[in-house]
Amino acid sequence: MVIDRQTLIHYCDLIDLIADTERHISKTASDIERIDKKLKAIEGGEKVTDKVYGGEGGWQGFIIEGIPVPEYDQCRTALLTKRIRLNEEYKQLAQHKIELCEQRAGVQKFLRSITDPHIKRIITYRCIDQLSWSEVASKMGGGNTEDGVKQAFWRFCKKEVIESQQKS
Repeated sequence: MVIDRQTLIHYCDLIDLIADTERHISKTASDIERIDKKLKAIEGGEKVTDKVYGGEGGWQGFIIEGIPVPEYDQCRTALLTKRIRLNEEYKQLAQHKIELCEQRAGVQKFLRSITDPHIKRIITYRCIDQLSWSEVASKMGGGNTEDGVKQAFWRFCKKEVIESQQKS
């Protein structure tokens, strides 16, 4: 497996995608819980009131009480849709995790081939430990800045791409 800048970017993006998917699953699950509570309240006899005007002899106010059938139907449809979406999100998450495991082995093999310990630490902190650039700089110590470690990372990736193209 040839590891280059795009592969490392893809690997980092895949990690972020997994985190995004997990957040989305959490939000969808809380939406389902909220809708389910609303449905149970309606099924439990919750009634709504509304005021209408009309009647003989001019406008008179009437209060109407009943079960909100349109809202109930909307909630049931939304609940079904959210449950289907949640199931799909779980499938996507599993696929992303499988792909990440496959790529992690290649990235770790690539890391073992790097002889520069400075670059190896930067890539490990950024890609394996999933730290932000400012956290990478802080971990590196020695006056390293966020921009400095980022530039070192991209220079190294660019150099790797050029070298791999020359070998081909």
